[in-house]
Amino acid sequence: MAASEAKHEQELQVPHRHSRLRLMRRVLLLQIKLFADGLRDFVMMPLSLAAAALGFVSSRDDPEAYLDRLMHFGRESDRWINLFDHYDPDDPRRPAPLDRLAEELEATVLRDYENGGLSAKGAERLRELVARLRNSRSQEGRT
Repeated sequence: MAASEAKHEQELQVPHRHSRLRLMRRVLLLQIKLFADGLRDFVMMPLSLAAAALGFVSSRDDPEAYLDRLMHFGRESDRWINLFDHYDPDDPRRPAPLDRLAEELEATVLRDYENGGLSAKGAERLRELVARLRNSRSQEGRT
């Protein structure tokens, strides 16, 4: 069993009360990955045309060299984005994937929240706003 499959199996064993939170986290991460993948594709479209043009113009021996380098970049960025969790994020031969960066960001925000930093202040302001909205709605219902 691959490491990513084992991780998926562990996620499935998390108690039900955490499943909604886990679902929200996974959907948010998928949206970030989809955006990164789409942005990469959007950037690579004109680059592929430029690589082909450079190959036609400047290289007699290996006209595909620039396109090959671009394809290599595409494969590496595909592993980094890891859109559908196909690659093992713990593979030491690969750069830290987007998954790991998201985990580090999440840990930093949680640590900040626990220490009463900006995240905690933002959460407190959000709770106050929700309370004010609830109060104003209940007062509107009385009048």
